[in-house]
Amino acid sequence: MSKDRKDRTEDVGLTGALFAAANSGRGFKSFYSEIFDREEIARRYLIKGGPGTGKSSFMRKLGAIAEERGRSVAYYRCSFDPDSLDAIVIDDRIAVIDATAPHAIEPKTVGARDEIVNLGEFWNSDRLAEHYNEIVAYSALKASAYRKAYRFLSAALELSSINRELVEPHVLEQKLCAAVERQMRTIEGGTQFCARIGLCGSIGMKGRVRFDTYERSAKRLFVIDDCYGIGTRYLSHLIEGARKKKCSIVVSYQALDPSLPDAVYFEQSGDCFILWDSSSREPDRRINMKRFLASDGLPKIRSEYRLNARLYEAMLASAKD
Repeated sequence: MSKDRKDRTEDVGLTGALFAAANSGRGFKSFYSEIFDREEIARRYLIKGGPGTGKSSFMRKLGAIAEERGRSVAYYRCSFDPDSLDAIVIDDRIAVIDATAPHAIEPKTVGARDEIVNLGEFWNSDRLAEHYNEIVAYSALKASAYRKAYRFLSAALELSSINRELVEPHVLEQKLCAAVERQMRTIEGGTQFCARIGLCGSIGMKGRVRFDTYERSAKRLFVIDDCYGIGTRYLSHLIEGARKKKCSIVVSYQALDPSLPDAVYFEQSGDCFILWDSSSREPDRRINMKRFLASDGLPKIRSEYRLNARLYEAMLASAKD
């Protein structure tokens, strides 16, 4: 990455591939409002039009042109199909958004901020009408597949919740908090707390997908080795620490449970903390979460925890199929 590009990344936050929504254990979760309705977004182009009208291709071409002109572009992928785009944001000021269901957006200030781009004008409605029965049948199959997938995701979320409850009594909370406080002393403070959202993981038609946008943007990368699912607590304390030091951060949340963070990026310092077992680059430091667990109680829950973890993986695999 060139120096100019790196400086631009620090000015506007993360660039690259992210998600703005998640297929969770509680159904479809959209972060559209939090991401695209921020006051920093001065202009929004809301694209309307059904499947196949070229919304994703339109945004991809716009993004490429913007990058050729030296602009910074954040790409928000579709949580169902990561090869498709939900939105792009140029220089953190101009958003071009797929404003159709399941994340429909209607303009609030037409002309002053929002513009509608209707790609449905280019449909061949007569030709589509010839295939009306086929379209209705395939739409019903698609809806049925989604309902089944969400039921498996719901089951996976329940198993994950059960395991968190098993581990909860064995967490050394004071020790964990003290470690986060020490870590926060090494991170540059800011002037105003701001927590933006950008998901780097999704569960969709290709199974679990994760982009390495956070890692590639980091000056210092911290990978949390999370043995018993408590790493999200470390990240939650980091977010609170960022609030106290008035830091500007970007937070990724888990696709299955969007209430739980799985990555935090500090925009001023470039420090990045991620929750995954593997990374696209060698971390500057690994944080082993085992030291925040009372080891004498773990043997009592280990067998049940591992069984639930296997069932959890089976539910996720079934959701994809």
